[in-house]
Amino acid sequence: MRKRSMGSATCAVLALAAPALASGSGSSSLREGARPVTPQRSFVSTAAGSWAATASMAAARAHVTATRLGNGRILVVGGVGDSTAELYDPPTGTWIPAGTLNEPRGLHVAVRLADGRVLVAGGGQYSASAELYDPATNRWTPTGSMNVDRISFTGTLLPNGRVLVVGGNSLSGGGVQASAELYDPATGRWTLTGSLRTPRRSHTATLLADGTVLVGGGASVGSIGWPRNAELYIPSTGRWRGAGTMTTGREGATATLLGNGRVLLAGGGNPSGLTSAELYDPASRRWSATGSMTDVHKFGVAALLQDGRVLVAGATLAGDIYSPATGTWAATGPLVYPNRLGSAAALLPNGQVLYAGGYRVVCGVKNCDYPPSADAELYTP
Repeated sequence: MRKRSMGSATCAVLALAAPALASGSGSSSLREGARPVTPQRSFVSTAAGSWAATASMAAARAHVTATRLGNGRILVVGGVGDSTAELYDPPTGTWIPAGTLNEPRGLHVAVRLADGRVLVAGGGQYSASAELYDPATNRWTPTGSMNVDRISFTGTLLPNGRVLVVGGNSLSGGGVQASAELYDPATGRWTLTGSLRTPRRSHTATLLADGTVLVGGGASVGSIGWPRNAELYIPSTGRWRGAGTMTTGREGATATLLGNGRVLLAGGGNPSGLTSAELYDPASRRWSATGSMTDVHKFGVAALLQDGRVLVAGATLAGDIYSPATGTWAATGPLVYPNRLGSAAALLPNGQVLYAGGYRVVCGVKNCDYPPSADAELYTP
């Protein structure tokens, strides 16, 4: 990204979107083509954990996604203007080439399907296309295209195996979207489903225990600004219903389903960055404030740790850890590579979290620069 004034830096940040996390299990051995591991540089551990460097990716990437595969490896896809993908192998701490997509993608979605393949859709230059990654062959194949081109949207795997994509920005659709559609892996086709009550981009989408999908936050159009209303998608009817009113509007927040069934929304901005966080209770469909973070993590990433706590990181010198038991946050040790936006994160089988890529925020007296980064590091609770 080019240099720009501090005044326009805010606009650059608002264009970012937080990638979603995926889950999986298991591990596998290293394949040919792996890049050598770099010596890890650790910091003194704190009560909220520490960070250490791991091998850098082959390409500098921002607006990427990180998806955990069934074998425990992490698939990192795309980045602005990039059509390549890489696999992080946790046992060796190395990166492996994962083929080339059919087109460059950033601000896209990546969703691991029930059969282990990964669906990647949208992003790039307002693309409607989609493609599938097969871990067994390490190859990409085109699949059906969405009905609407989208960036800064969400993708969620439903219990029936289909994928729900929601909202985002569209070039052909005239801006911020209320539309939603479903991908059927059995046919490779997309069909439109019920539309949101409120158009939104850079929002969150969370699959709840009952199979419904909670959508909250984001930015909308005109006087709506940063909507506080949340919505629930009901797969059995293809319709949306109200899900209460958030304590504040949040664009670029993180959303995490907790072990107790509640959803934690943290950070974001409207437009200034927020340290506040809130909880959604599916039983009452109500929102309530919880403890505030130690720093602003606008357009950050989140990961649910194995002990039930939540890591949030991005755009600062350290991360934050949320404890559901106490409703409080604690700062982690310092990041090895701080001040990054548009990064990706994924929980590893051993309980560590991989944090990779993103724009590095480098500011001088008058200007800020945002070069994409190939840096990667590991969080240890």
